[in-house]
Amino acid sequence: MSYIKYIVRYFFNHQFSNEMVDEVQHRLTATHNEKEKEEALLSTWDELGFPEMSPEALNQAYSMVKLRAGLKKPFNYSYWLKLAAIWTLPFLLLCASFYLYHKSSVKENILSKVTFVEHYVSAGKRDIVTLPDGSKVWLNSGTLLIHPSIFVGQERQVYISGEGYFDIQKNSEMPFVVRTNALQIKVLGTKFDLSAYPEAEKVTTTLEHGSVSVLLNRASSKGKSFSLSPNEQLVYKPLTGEVVKLNVVAVNYSDWKEGGLNFSSSSFHDIIMTLERIYNIKIHVQTSVYDENRLTIHFNKNESLENVMMLIKAMVPDLEYYVDRRDIYIQ
Repeated sequence: MSYIKYIVRYFFNHQFSNEMVDEVQHRLTATHNEKEKEEALLSTWDELGFPEMSPEALNQAYSMVKLRAGLKKPFNYSYWLKLAAIWTLPFLLLCASFYLYHKSSVKENILSKVTFVEHYVSAGKRDIVTLPDGSKVWLNSGTLLIHPSIFVGQERQVYISGEGYFDIQKNSEMPFVVRTNALQIKVLGTKFDLSAYPEAEKVTTTLEHGSVSVLLNRASSKGKSFSLSPNEQLVYKPLTGEVVKLNVVAVNYSDWKEGGLNFSSSSFHDIIMTLERIYNIKIHVQTSVYDENRLTIHFNKNESLENVMMLIKAMVPDLEYYVDRRDIYIQ
């Protein structure tokens, strides 16, 4: 075991002074031995209980990680996001601070002032966040955004799991980078929508204004990038590596900011998950006969759940359902 693995293991299992925490953070954010440090951090996550972990154990491990990594703002997962986090956010939960500090450790006096802010939007709600550079991000239901309190270094980096609409302030000297589990997007100043829910089959990037570069994270596609122009959309399926570029009406895909709802060749599974987030309900699908259905439909702003379900029923042959308070049962 290398000295880095020793440091990481000891760090996550013992109490330290603030000075020592800062020292370890500086060591981990140095721009060398990246692969070795990532392996050490992921190994520590394994010891904390990944991937077979109960919600109670996840809370305990996450509390320990927050204490060590320096995440400052309180944050509560909903139950479904806890389960998704086990599979999609282990590296984030262990070292979000280190991950976002990577290119920000330019000056020690500046670095020491940086904390990390978490924004989580629960089911049935939406929110708007103003970033340190004045950029704005609209967050959809069930979305997590993490960003530093100050942008320093060569890039402005944030992490998102869920859906966000980004209105980025232009800064040619410090590009803006959005990181997800599946891909990263690099921009200078632009407006775009990014939907990257961990449980969805696809990740979509839809450009409204400016230009973006999309870089895939999948091992078999590592280094492959795509450029988008206004009213273009990149659809990426992480499980298969399939990539499709489409011409779309971009504003339709950010209509959710005002309460709209848009599905474009969406799987039945993704539609169900979306409705659960937007309306804060639980949908129980008691059959697999609808799994192959794909729907393209745009709902008006703030459409009632009753009307949404009635229209879906009209579009899916033989679909039957009944409502019991906050639960919908599809037969």
